[in-house]
Amino acid sequence: MRIYTSHLIGRNLALVLHGGGNTSVKISVPDLLGKERIILFVKGSGHDLASIGPNGFPGLILENLMRLRNLESLSDEEMANQLRINCIRADSPVASIEGFLHAFLPHKFVDHSHADALLVLANQPNGRKLVEKALGPNVVVIPYFKPGFDLSKAVADAYDSHPSAEAIVIMHHGIFTYGSDAETAYSMMIHYVNKAERFIDEYIDRSRLVGLDINDSKIQPNDLARLVETIRGASSFINAAGVRQRFFVEVRNQPELVKASLSPWAEELCHSGVMTPDHVTRTKNVYVFVDQIPDEDAELKKKIDTHVSDFRKNYDRYFESQNSGEKSNLTKLDNSPRVFLVAGAGLVALGFSVKWARIAADIAEHTIRGKLLAMAMGGYRPLPENHVFDLEYMNLQQQKLERTEEIELQGQIAVVTGAAGAIGFGIADCLLKAGAVVALTDLDETRLNKVVEILSGKYDPTRLGKFVFDITDYSTVEKAMVEIALRFGGIDLVVPNAGIAYVSKIEDMDPQRFTQVMEVNLGGVFNIIKAAIPAMKRQGTGGNIVLISSKNVFDPGAAFGAYSASKAAAHQISRIASLELAEMGIRVNMINPDAVFGTESVSSKLWDYIGPDRMKSRGLDPLGLKEYYRQRNLLKVSVLAEHVGNAVVFFAAEKTPTTGATLPVDGGVPAAAPR
Repeated sequence: MRIYTSHLIGRNLALVLHGGGNTSVKISVPDLLGKERIILFVKGSGHDLASIGPNGFPGLILENLMRLRNLESLSDEEMANQLRINCIRADSPVASIEGFLHAFLPHKFVDHSHADALLVLANQPNGRKLVEKALGPNVVVIPYFKPGFDLSKAVADAYDSHPSAEAIVIMHHGIFTYGSDAETAYSMMIHYVNKAERFIDEYIDRSRLVGLDINDSKIQPNDLARLVETIRGASSFINAAGVRQRFFVEVRNQPELVKASLSPWAEELCHSGVMTPDHVTRTKNVYVFVDQIPDEDAELKKKIDTHVSDFRKNYDRYFESQNSGEKSNLTKLDNSPRVFLVAGAGLVALGFSVKWARIAADIAEHTIRGKLLAMAMGGYRPLPENHVFDLEYMNLQQQKLERTEEIELQGQIAVVTGAAGAIGFGIADCLLKAGAVVALTDLDETRLNKVVEILSGKYDPTRLGKFVFDITDYSTVEKAMVEIALRFGGIDLVVPNAGIAYVSKIEDMDPQRFTQVMEVNLGGVFNIIKAAIPAMKRQGTGGNIVLISSKNVFDPGAAFGAYSASKAAAHQISRIASLELAEMGIRVNMINPDAVFGTESVSSKLWDYIGPDRMKSRGLDPLGLKEYYRQRNLLKVSVLAEHVGNAVVFFAAEKTPTTGATLPVDGGVPAAAPR
């Protein structure tokens, strides 16, 4: 029942967002000696109520926590220590920052949420009176305390003074309800949140709500893509380890958010602070407002660079002004913005992962809606900065911060063409393993769906995107680049891999088939490189283009002229790109694989086509053909798609200052060595 009602709360975004809120239950459990002890099972810090399971509730020895209520105070460090040492399992997650509060309330079930409606009422000049009027006499309202031991004691004292109270509200924070069973605690939560919502609906001044005609003001996809690419690049930074920290982007442009971005209050919505300090670790305390998207890229970059620079200076001042006294030894978090409100475009949110970009967007979306309601009721007045800072830099709260893995391609967005084939699949697999987000592209949607299904079973599906388009049509490729930017934020790595083959001697060659091979293998490479350059340029953070070329560039075969010529031409255009793009920090390198057959699950389209002819000419079966090519190379190895993928990761990780290079992945074919 505890898990069931936790899910009900967690899946209602009007109550909590992404790890917010907490719940608990007190249960009698025998210890190893058979003595019955009351154990407090409380939500683990950072766990999401929407999906939490039994392992998300660390068990704490209640009597030990209750004795600590007699203390006048308890430092954050000692509070965290007590929550840890009183846990009944060493492998449990860290208990919620409000574990003591759940312990000090006497009820078996305790529920806590950051309900939007209560925050709308609390964040007004006369907020306390509004909350009391909306909820009635059976609710105790107390002022804001920083979550932790002091708040726990204040809530417990409030209940002791009003034992008949059905709920306790903490200003700018949320509501606690409780009961002897799960249904009572949950029902009280819904009852009082509904009362708050009805009160707002009754007292709101609807003439002050945003009511704009946005049909002529909405930003077009191309301009929105330009914007997010520029924001993503400007907001990235070099971290303490000397590694570039990149962001992913989530765009929200529902009509009401576009209206908010065009309203007279747009700038105030951005600069007036979070609705509850619990949100600051996801969104920062203020957002960036952008009043327009200039038509020229240079002007757009200048505008966004200025906004980001100003944000960073203001964040640094905020940190320095608050980092004093007992807090003077704190380490400053990164000073990059997380949320932009853009006139005509809506919200643009950033995160170190796709998931965290979406979390920031969800919170910002609810915050903007809540602020507009508060303004329409009378005004919006958030907590002072010092309260926000206290929670942002609280050790237990920082445990919820997004952690980035130190793997080669963390934060990078890759585009792989021909992803439905064996090599494309192998490359995507290696890129995902190395931390990248991958846009999988192909014209064959059926095969591409299979690849997406396999990879989604191995990796977080939010790190995958499927894009079906024809690489020989430049306008279609351009449109796909816009879609990829709007899905993830930009492009850091392009892997032109798509290709087709045609077996024929020159004298027998069909000119139309020859042209088709050139259009795909050369024209497709040209199109994808050309279409990706503007995005990489707007980001201003360099990037990589890694062409999947062929052993045939240096060692062509008879009756394989169309394929060999097209690959050689694509190789040459890529070498030229390395000369032209170096000044932007974009590296272009080539990989020459040979005889990559694929697997049973994802075969090679090339070998599906040419394999039967090769087997017939050499009198071999499929296994014999693979063995023939294995024995042909110096190392006597089978070349796998994974080997090609590893080579792509090597170039994309920029572990050497290399551009314009050709790397054979062929086991050693002397005639194919670059020269």
